[in-house]
Amino acid sequence: MIKSDFYNKLENNFTVFYPENSNATYSSLLNFSDESDKFRQRWYRYKEGYSTKLVKKIINDYNVCDSGVIVDPFLGSGSTIVAANELDLKGIGFEVNPFSFFLSSLKLKNYTEETLIEFRKASTTVLILDDDYFDKYEANLPKLSISEKVFHPNIEPYFMTVKKNIDDYMGSQDVKNLLKLGWLTTLELVSLYKKAGNGLKKRTSARTIIDNAFLAEEILKENFRNIERDLVSKDFEFNCEIINDSCLNLDSYIQKESVNGVIFSPPYANSFDYTEIYKLELWFGDFVKEYEDLRELRQSSVRSHLNAFSNKHLEQKLTLPELEKLLDELATKELWNKNIPKMLEMYFSQMFELLTKIYKSLRNNGFCAIVIGNSSYGGVVFPTDLLLAKFAQKIGFEVDKIEVDRFIITSSQQYFETIESKNYLRESIVCLKKK
Repeated sequence: MIKSDFYNKLENNFTVFYPENSNATYSSLLNFSDESDKFRQRWYRYKEGYSTKLVKKIINDYNVCDSGVIVDPFLGSGSTIVAANELDLKGIGFEVNPFSFFLSSLKLKNYTEETLIEFRKASTTVLILDDDYFDKYEANLPKLSISEKVFHPNIEPYFMTVKKNIDDYMGSQDVKNLLKLGWLTTLELVSLYKKAGNGLKKRTSARTIIDNAFLAEEILKENFRNIERDLVSKDFEFNCEIINDSCLNLDSYIQKESVNGVIFSPPYANSFDYTEIYKLELWFGDFVKEYEDLRELRQSSVRSHLNAFSNKHLEQKLTLPELEKLLDELATKELWNKNIPKMLEMYFSQMFELLTKIYKSLRNNGFCAIVIGNSSYGGVVFPTDLLLAKFAQKIGFEVDKIEVDRFIITSSQQYFETIESKNYLRESIVCLKKK
């Protein structure tokens, strides 16, 4: 059995600030909900997002140059680049999920007054439907298994007819994409499903179900207005490069010793499959058309989930003695899925590989900040923050600090199994320097 002494010894290698410590300055800045009415951030409520205030604070704390490049290997909705650009730094982001890449590509683009005028007109035009649209409606739903259950019967004909109008739009590609984004932002709000945990759950409260086309139209209009109001900025210009590829290929795009800083929040080792969480957007947005497309997307993502395994990912495994000890302990446990140990091996190997490539990409005095959450299986806590810090130290990084920002609430069973090491079930920011 792994005792608390094991974790304490590992943690004692580093400076760790807990939330009650006055030196813990990031915890209040972590939450994306604070961004819900900010420029471009309001275009889509990204479940895993963190605030631009946090990114700016990290950059101001660690960046030693007034100009240069900030990289985010897991771009998501683009918060890191928004913050970097606001501080006059170029941003480079990697994003393998095609929906997230689409979202960030639109958010981080400069638009003209002509595009604004065209969008304003088009966002009204695509909502004009024939009086008999309901009777003429012929379902053309994606091949997702739950497609026919996604909308209330009163909503599907209206909402999917609007999508067809957007698909048939003959104007500029920029405006067509922005219309599509407004539609996708509305998708979950008018569907019978909502994001919850590792995927989607059926709505059960009648008051949260949209069951008439008028309400759906009002939500669409509001989301189109949010896009319109932010389309042209008089005092801000984006300077970024967004790459639709795995960050594990970072060294194919970024030269050695060319980057000021790297800030990111990778998938946590919690078995969450983010293609499940965003499957409505992926399928209804036509980013995924067949289940084979989904399988390939899962294969290309960092191995934080239990789907689409391939042994080729283990050909060159990177590890640590502390990780192996935890995996050996896990092997003695009865788990709810036999692939969990394999998933963890792959996850940490890929994260260690990424850290190695990040280190090479950074200039001297460059920095790396990782927002990460720890996990637990079979009562064995995997302290991802400490393991990443340990590997980073091994390859040459100085671990400046680990700031614990909040503790993770587990199930009652996990709580009693991990009570001795509960302080290590947490979300943290690991701050590294290259000297």
